[in-house]
Parts: sequence; C-alpha cells; structure tokens
Amino acid sequence: MLPKLTRLMLLFSLLAATACQTSPAPTPEITRLTFTYWGSEMEKAAIEGMVAQFEAQNPGIEVEAIQIPYEEYLARITVMMKEGKTPDLGYFPGLQAPIWAQEGKLLDLTELVQTDPMFSTTLLATRYYYGGGKIVGLNTAVEASLLFYNQDLFDQAGIPYPPSDPAQAWTWEEFVAAAQKLTVDVNGKHPGENGFDPEKIATYGAAFDKTYEGWTFYPFIFSNGGQVVNEDGTQLLLDSPAAAEAMQALADLMWVEHVTPTPLQDANLPGYVTMLQTGNLAMHISGHWSLLDYAATQDLRFGVAVLPKFKTPVTVVLGSPTVIFADTQHQEAAIRFYKFHNNPEAVDLFARGLWMPLQKAYYTEPDKMKFWLDNPAHPVEMRPAFTDYIVNYSTPLPSYYLRNYAEVLDQALRPAIQRIWNNEASAAEALRQATQAARPLMQGRWDK
Repeated sequence: MLPKLTRLMLLFSLLAATACQTSPAPTPEITRLTFTYWGSEMEKAAIEGMVAQFEAQNPGIEVEAIQIPYEEYLARITVMMKEGKTPDLGYFPGLQAPIWAQEGKLLDLTELVQTDPMFSTTLLATRYYYGGGKIVGLNTAVEASLLFYNQDLFDQAGIPYPPSDPAQAWTWEEFVAAAQKLTVDVNGKHPGENGFDPEKIATYGAAFDKTYEGWTFYPFIFSNGGQVVNEDGTQLLLDSPAAAEAMQALADLMWVEHVTPTPLQDANLPGYVTMLQTGNLAMHISGHWSLLDYAATQDLRFGVAVLPKFKTPVTVVLGSPTVIFADTQHQEAAIRFYKFHNNPEAVDLFARGLWMPLQKAYYTEPDKMKFWLDNPAHPVEMRPAFTDYIVNYSTPLPSYYLRNYAEVLDQALRPAIQRIWNNEASAAEALRQATQAARPLMQGRWDK
C-alpha cells in the first residue's frame, strides 16, 4: 500500500487534472425568423443571397425566406396566421397594410422610424401611414415612374435622346412629336402620312402600362397642376380641368396620335419590355423595376430618362412596405434583419436596378451613391433620373396616406380609367363620374 502522503498527492493531481479539462461549450441558442416576400426568380436569387450574407454576419439568427406569388400573398399569410405560423416580417401589399395595422396585426414602427439613425433619414415619401400619423412600415425599396427608350431606334430616326435631367425634361408636345416620328406601320408610314395604317403598326413610338393604381398617370396629373384629393382626404379632385387634360392626353396617344397600343392591341402583343428589347417599341413609361430586365439584356442599347412634363417635372414614388408582424416573438432580431435588407451595401438588387435606396444620403453623398450606382445598370449620363429626380421632383401615391383607397380604386377609379383607355368616354366625363362615385367612400387620410 502506498504511503498516506503519496496517496494524497495522487488525489490532488487527479483533482487538478480534472479541473483543467475544458468543459464543453454550451450550444448557442438560435433565433429563427420567417421572412415572406414575392417577386421574380431573379429577385428570389437575390433575396437568398442577402439572407446568406445576413446569417454570416449574425451567426445567432437563421432566416427562412418564403417566396409567395403576389396574387396569393394575402390569402397565404391569412392561413399562416390561423395555423399559428405567422411570419416575423415580410413584404406587404400597400393598400392593405394600414388596415392590418389598425387591426393590430402589424407592429407600429413609428418610434423606430423616428429615432433609429438609419430609418429616420429615409425619404418622407417612403412611409406608409395608418391611424392618425402612425407608421406601419417603410418601402421595401424606392420605386418611381421613369421613361425607358431604345437608343438604336432614336439613332435611326435622327432624334436626340430624351433628357435624364429633370430640369431639361421634354414638354408633352416634344414627347408626342418624337413618338410620331418613331411610330412606323408595316409599310414604313408614320402617323399623319397618307396611307398610314393604325391597325398594322410595326414599331410603336411610346407605350405606358395601363394599370389603375396610378403610377403611370398620376405623374402627369401632378405635372399639370392637378391633385388627387383635397387636404383632409374627404373629396377626390380628379374632376378638375388639369386632371382631365392630362388623362385625355394619355388617351389620345392611342386614339388620336396612334403612337401607343390600345387595350385591344395590347392583348395581341408580347409585352412592352419585350417589344422595346426587340425594337418594336421606342419609349416605355414604366416603373423603375423594368431597369432590371433592360440592364440584364445583352446587346440592348437602352436609356433611362425623366418623364415628359406638362407644367413641371414630376414623378411618383411607389412600392410596397416591409412590415413586422405583431405576433413575432423575435422583435429585436426582426428589426435587425429589416435594417439589413434595406441596406444598399448588402443587397445587390439595388445595384442591379430593381430597387432604389430609402435613405436620402444614397442620392446625394458620393461615397454612399457608389454602392448602388457604380455599375452598368446606372450609366453616369442617366443618373439624374435616379437621384435628383427622386429627391426633388417626386411625390407619393395616394395609397400611402388615403384611407379606404382600395375601395375607391375598385368602385370609382378603375371603372372610369378603363372607360378612358377604351375610348368609351372622354376623360372629363369619366373622371367626373368617378369623383361622384367616390364621395360616399372617402374617409380622410391616414397621415392626419
């Protein structure tokens, strides 16, 4: 038997060795977020890349990004909520966001937007309001109405490109004159020439997306001095001479000048983006998101310009908000992801042309601008259309602030606009009827 002292020394050595062994590190707790969104396969790839980058920089957070078709979005989210699987955050249709916020389904982000250094510097036009000036969310990104054009067609016609500087914006008359020269039928005839056949046009001079949310026609109403609603949001003002003149001018592009496809002709055409890419359309009034398709097309010489003006240059800011759902159990992590996905330095959809930033600094400060403008999608000579135009010549659509706007659209505006585009009524008559139909639907403004 070992001496007592030796046994004690061995015991102390064993205890010391045991104490020196490294205890296994505890498994870190993972926060799992669900983020829902819509968009093309190109947008899906970009979102997945953004999520991977976020997770790499935030190792304690995992994000499940679920793509849902826009047409199914509200229904799918409603089902997820009933099943107790409400997302933490996601895109949300702008017309419904204030209503859901009022019902307590979405978080009030007012304090966050007002106090957070990143959110407080966003353009005011990107804020979705509800309930007396409260903020339910910010645009996922800025979108705006712009003029895209095929440079080859302009070169062939010997016409200078439309300006990208809002201070040099074409007048409406200059725009129409260019569209007439660029419109050619199958026999090589232009509108106004003997033998021109408006039913057999090979190349259209101009086209505008005929949606009823207003992002293709409101800019021209505003440009002409018209307004959508009165100060407190209780009356539509679209029956004004200024609004009627602008809307009639758009309709006349189809039915008088014959430079734009009619709704019936649209049904047999492949789509305006495709037509501009193939040389069958010279100018396309569209949302900024079309830049992603045009910039991705090899060998397409296209340009981006500001819209033509009536009295003053104007574009509209649009886009759906990203929201945080009230049922989230991970509010801090959701806010962190929210901020990350709005960062032009983290998401390549800004540089590729689908999105524009929310913060004013990215339009005015050179070191910030480079993160999303130093690329082929944003040529230097066209940058005023992406910067100065947005900051100094834009206004938000009524969907950001007008209560009950979804019903106003469905029951008053859409039927009237359809009649104008189909040449079934003059703009003055249709807008007068729309204003009357909207009277019992008007409920004021969310931002007041």
